[in-house]
Amino acid sequence: MIAATATVIGFAFIAEAGTPNWHVTLRLGVALAALMAASAVYNDVLDFPHDRQVHLWRPVASDLIGSGAALRLAAVLGLVALAVAGSLGWRPFLLFAVGFLAALVYSVSLKRSAFSWVPFSLAFALLPLWVYDALQRFDGVLWWSLPVGGTAGLAFYLAYKLPDYERDDVDSWRDLLHLATIDVAVPLAWAATAAFLIVTVASANVESLRAEWLVPPAALALTGSLLVMAALLLRVTEKRLVIQRWWTGFVVIAMTIGWLGSITPEL
Repeated sequence: MIAATATVIGFAFIAEAGTPNWHVTLRLGVALAALMAASAVYNDVLDFPHDRQVHLWRPVASDLIGSGAALRLAAVLGLVALAVAGSLGWRPFLLFAVGFLAALVYSVSLKRSAFSWVPFSLAFALLPLWVYDALQRFDGVLWWSLPVGGTAGLAFYLAYKLPDYERDDVDSWRDLLHLATIDVAVPLAWAATAAFLIVTVASANVESLRAEWLVPPAALALTGSLLVMAALLLRVTEKRLVIQRWWTGFVVIAMTIGWLGSITPEL
């Protein structure tokens, strides 16, 4: 949640060449943080029976907060998110509402299905559009956010979920990873990350690439990802999958910021 909020602020800095409208930027950060918090709390409530067995450190599963209180908290956070997003204008609100619905559908229906990755891809694709539209800096080049964000969301989803593969390996959990099995899911995560890097660099190149923005994060992402892959080729362990989870998150954020800096029209 903190990383996502910081990323939105980073987007705002890029969109307005280092001098963002702080009234708008603050509301963007609050709306996204409230949505992510609401989604996390609501998921904890829905997953209570499963978490009681394998994720006992989570607040609801450990009885740190009751299910009823957690639901009320999630509702309040969701209303705050919608209210703050609504203050940004009708077009940004519509984009935010799509993300809000995607998070809700993921929690209620898609989380344990083969399409559980779709809300992640949709959210990552819409985030730059939402930020730029709220700041009145929307430009046609930002439609590249759809393939860039789509592949970013898939790569992040796979890397984020892999460390919990064994804990979530139950009959009711038939998401993409468990349908593929661990032997396929690990290289699938690598392929998704590679696709994200390729689409990011290719789309920036089409839109008159500013190399100083994209080359450094791309070089770092490629080098680090190859090292993580090499470690997992030697042996797949939960600790190494956790390292891959956080590394992929960093790669997605760094590459997206570099990509936006590369394609954003100068003021």
